[in-house]
Amino acid sequence: MYLEKDGRKIIEDLECVDGIFKKIKGLMFRELDEGEGLLMEFPYEARWSIWMLFVPQDLSLFFLDNEGKVVDKKLAEKMGLNPATWKIYKPEKKCKYVLECNPERFKDLKTGEKLRW
Repeated sequence: MYLEKDGRKIIEDLECVDGIFKKIKGLMFRELDEGEGLLMEFPYEARWSIWMLFVPQDLSLFFLDNEGKVVDKKLAEKMGLNPATWKIYKPEKKCKYVLECNPERFKDLKTGEKLRW
C-alpha cells in the first residue's frame, strides 16, 4: 500500500494498523526508512495521542481527519534517559488517523493538505 498527495506517491511502503495491540506496539523497536510509513486508524475522531516508548528514532507525526486531511503535525523526539524527552504528542484538532514516518518527511506535508491511500 502507498500514500499519495496530489496524485504523487510520497510514501511507497505504507503499513496500516487498526487493531488495539498493533497500535500499542506501533513502531517499538523498529526504524523507518524515508519511503516507509505506519498509518494508525482509530474508531472515531478525537485528539488521539502518541508517545515514543522504545521507538529508536525521531518521527514525523501527521494527524489526519476522517477525509485524510492533515489537521496537525508534530516532529516527535525519541525517548531517552533524560525525562525531558518523555513527551506525549497530541494534535490541536481531532483526528481519525495518525501517520508515523521518517523525520525527513516532516517538510513534505502541510496542514490542510489531503492524502489518499
